[in-house]
Amino acid sequence: MDILLIFLLLAALAFWWFSAQSRETAIHFARDACKRCGVQLLDETVSMSKMRLRRSDRGHMGIARWYTFEFSASGQDRRSGSVNLLGNQLLDMHLDVDVTELPH
Repeated sequence: MDILLIFLLLAALAFWWFSAQSRETAIHFARDACKRCGVQLLDETVSMSKMRLRRSDRGHMGIARWYTFEFSASGQDRRSGSVNLLGNQLLDMHLDVDVTELPH
């Protein structure tokens, strides 16, 4: 019984650690995308919106996480963006912005 409890505790700690690493990776991708587009990442953070098991292109099972964030092109507006990760690998990213509205 003690071994099962220790295993569950270690599994929970590993899940928490990998989730924290994934969140930091999502923040990095969001910050980088905002910098390249010349917009400001608001609150310097992301929020996980969805998580599920998914297979990679190589067939390996992993945890896919979808994060959302907000950014501003003018300082007066709030726009949304999203980052989709499988583990720490970027699968997809979207910023809700019209390229004609971006600062030059």
